Amino acid sequence: MKQWIRRGLTALCLLLCLAGLLVCSSDSNLGRWAYYLPETVEFNGQDIEVDSTLERSELEEDSFSQDEDGTLSYSGEALYGIDLSAHQGAVDWAAVTASGVDFAMLRAGYRGYGAGALTEDSRFAENLSSAQEAGLQVGVYFFSQAVSVEEAEEEAAFVLALLNGHALDLPVAYDWEYITYDDARTDGLDADTVTACAAAFCAAIENAGYDAMVYCNGELGYLNYDLSQLRDYEVWYAEYADAPGFAYAISMWQYSSSGAVSGIEGDVDLDIWFLPAETEAE
Repeated sequence: MKQWIRRGLTALCLLLCLAGLLVCSSDSNLGRWAYYLPETVEFNGQDIEVDSTLERSELEEDSFSQDEDGTLSYSGEALYGIDLSAHQGAVDWAAVTASGVDFAMLRAGYRGYGAGALTEDSRFAENLSSAQEAGLQVGVYFFSQAVSVEEAEEEAAFVLALLNGHALDLPVAYDWEYITYDDARTDGLDADTVTACAAAFCAAIENAGYDAMVYCNGELGYLNYDLSQLRDYEVWYAEYADAPGFAYAISMWQYSSSGAVSGIEGDVDLDIWFLPAETEAE
């Protein structure tokens, strides 16, 4: 009787695995197949299954502390920076450096969410040269509204033309976002296409000799991007909180859109770049 019960339970587990309700894996230590419930995280009231093939975040909430000026500090090795565009106006980069900022992510340009025209950020060239002259490490990002792989590749070519071989310290980031405040050409774009666009942009950037990075928030990271297809690229994660809650490993965290930094009038985004373990050991 026990043998029949065991066989019945095994068959049930296999059916549940096929239905995606259980995960099956070969356990070499036990010499048999193991069955377990997939790990999930909650996001916006949904239970999201964690992709076990992706590197997990090792950032702990108690590793972050808030300073008196509202900025966050990380107990591990990290660089502290900002990201900005022409919206911030003229920047006193010497004052930015003197305030303790280590790096800047600069908008190179954007695709309009209406007609889809490609436009260079009006202060990109000035910000790029001035930030590096002031001693900051610099990377760039492009705000995408691509609706096809061909458009994403066009955007990458546009950024590469703007850079014209200029050396960067940090990656070129792909910043694709849904437009929530107006009708947009990207409305209703499916997740497969969104992922394919990111992959195409990043591949073109890396083929040109630069490092590529994907910018996302929780909605894009959990519900739209198939990160298993973007595993070769670093992640710049946006979440305005006391600590990043993303399940997967990230390299950069945008934690505020209302930072105050000397040399910049008005609010500016604040970021932390987490240095890899081999950098800490040097």
